[in-house]
Amino acid sequence: MLRKAALRQLIHRPMTTLLMILIMGLSLGISLFLSALHEGIHEGLTKATEPFSLLVSSPGSQYQLVLTSVFLQDRPLPNLPYEEVDALSGQKNLVSFALPLAFGDSYGGYRVVGTTGGIFAMTTGKNKDKWLILQQGRPFSAPYEAVIGADVARRLHLTVGSTFSSLHGLVQKGRAHKEHPYTVVGILTDVKGPYNQAILTSIESIWDAHEHKKNKRLEAKKADNKTHNDHKEVSAILVEPVGYSEAYQLAAKYQHRKDAMLVFPSQSIVQLFNLMGCGERMWQKVGLFLIVLSTLIVVMTSYLSSLSRLREYAIMRALGATGKDISHIFLWQNAFLVLCGTAAGTLLGIGAYTLLAHALASTTALSLPLFSFSPVMGILLAATVAATLLLSLIPLKILKEKLASMM
Repeated sequence: MLRKAALRQLIHRPMTTLLMILIMGLSLGISLFLSALHEGIHEGLTKATEPFSLLVSSPGSQYQLVLTSVFLQDRPLPNLPYEEVDALSGQKNLVSFALPLAFGDSYGGYRVVGTTGGIFAMTTGKNKDKWLILQQGRPFSAPYEAVIGADVARRLHLTVGSTFSSLHGLVQKGRAHKEHPYTVVGILTDVKGPYNQAILTSIESIWDAHEHKKNKRLEAKKADNKTHNDHKEVSAILVEPVGYSEAYQLAAKYQHRKDAMLVFPSQSIVQLFNLMGCGERMWQKVGLFLIVLSTLIVVMTSYLSSLSRLREYAIMRALGATGKDISHIFLWQNAFLVLCGTAAGTLLGIGAYTLLAHALASTTALSLPLFSFSPVMGILLAATVAATLLLSLIPLKILKEKLASMM
């Protein structure tokens, strides 16, 4: 009965009720969104860098190297001679394998990555799961054969057997290498990362397309790579060390070199997050401030609304309602507002995060995990509900005193 009376009073003032729910929902939604976004981006970036234990390139920005090689964004650093790949591959006591990566061309806005077939044998994560798995076709085995990512196949409507001509640079339009069309021989499953937007091909294809050599000459080179790789270049080298200690031994070797650098992509991501830490803490403070402000607004608005009903409460007391009944009505009103505001904020936070995750996946192929409530979010919601209800006791006491003075 008292709950129905409290709900009727809220319904009789729809604009005020909706405004309070909206204020609380927005503040909670923004806080949940920021918290989920921080955790989601961290997990997404960490997962994207998992296959890339070490990267070697010419000197330059480590962040540019990671953006180019891991996330397929930005312009590649100046090239390295292919001899660096052979030198790393020869250090069997330190290096499990070294894969060349060559960038420079694209198709439909998606980067063409020149490498070797060894990339399809790579594993990732603690369970050593295979990184690149084919859902259709086979790996490339000859020049101008391409294996495309799941996003490339879906958005460009390419299938096994389709042909296309690449463009120089990461552009949508430009001069195509029409004399060297690529044939799609394989399509990857969803790798939950940037290589959903990659077009993988043999590194010889990249070299030949840029040097405008005939296919016959390319095939002759393929038969004797070591003889002809002396003047070839790569954009970066993906290195898998034998172990952790071997990785740091390699890093020590590159520490004083001026012609090349070695980067730990995962460490670069951590450093990037540390640089972003001040901004993250600022947004957390903004979110907490909004929650505190909205809690105070809801409590004060509810109190002022109750003051306008003092006459009604006085009539209820005269008809036999007790002070406890009036208190229950007031508290039930605040409970309804808090629960509705919390529900609205949760839906808003989840919705905003889901939309942004979809946008990031479409533009950068960065895969964010599904929204999940972390312990911090649970504490935040519980603390907001508890604080709002506890603060409601202060205006309730004032309301009861005013009501008593009228009787």
